Amino acid sequence: MSQYARAEIEKWHQHIQQVCGHFEADFQGAGQLFIGDVESYLLGKTEVAFIRSNANKIIRYADQPDRVSQRFCFLILQYSGKMLLKYQDQMIQLNEGDIALLDPEQDITMYPQGLFSHLSIHLSRDKLFERGINQAYFGKLNTQNMSGFMLRNLLSNMSAENIRLWYANQDGDAFEEAIIPLIKPTILYSNIEHQHQFKIKIERFIMEHLTHPNLSPKMIAEHMGVSLRHLYRFFEEKQQSIHGYIQQKRLEKIAYELKDQKNKHVSITEIAGRWGFSDSSHFSKIFKKYYLVTPKQYREKPYS
Repeated sequence: MSQYARAEIEKWHQHIQQVCGHFEADFQGAGQLFIGDVESYLLGKTEVAFIRSNANKIIRYADQPDRVSQRFCFLILQYSGKMLLKYQDQMIQLNEGDIALLDPEQDITMYPQGLFSHLSIHLSRDKLFERGINQAYFGKLNTQNMSGFMLRNLLSNMSAENIRLWYANQDGDAFEEAIIPLIKPTILYSNIEHQHQFKIKIERFIMEHLTHPNLSPKMIAEHMGVSLRHLYRFFEEKQQSIHGYIQQKRLEKIAYELKDQKNKHVSITEIAGRWGFSDSSHFSKIFKKYYLVTPKQYREKPYS
């Protein structure tokens, strides 16, 4: 790669990172000029970026501490060209006119197939989650319905020229408020199925390792190949903590064994120890909080 191309890539890195956060580009076009343009606008509080490049690969790693983390999600329209997108263990083909909703808290890897341009809209993460649009819905959107048709037409008519010509302060946040209600009906059901399979895999791993003394969120995240933050957020969306889920499943196993006649001569302390509770006093307190009686009372009750 020529010194000139390196300088152009570095210049593009600085610009893209100011607008879209920490993305890195790889360019291997021998004898070719690197193309990298970024033009950004603010519509009310909504940032809009027009991006064009011929990079071979563009990547963002999860959990980057930058200006977009925890604040925005990217709604992308593939304006021109083609791109293969790796996101949440999926390989997604984006052709001209396709739309995707991406979370910058996840790894995002783009493989452009030649020169491309796309429109990137930075939507409020809080607003999306308030409307029930969580990570179960992220990925490629389905534009083969009325909401998708309207969304695609709205985004396709966005251009730097139209913004300069038509946008006024009186429009405020109307752009974002118009887009968000159109997103949820355009979700591909395959994304929901993907999230459902992810949930099943987590639950299965936890159940298979309940007796493991070192069972922890870190152990689960490493097995699933996701970040701790992603794992915690997944359970938060289910309105439950991962620690609480593990504890609940362990208590259910203990409650079953306390009632099992095969264990009538096995001490409560030993049964609790099998399921990761080494402190009998702490275990009794947690058990009573969950079942409203002590482990001994639960064991002696004729019905539960």
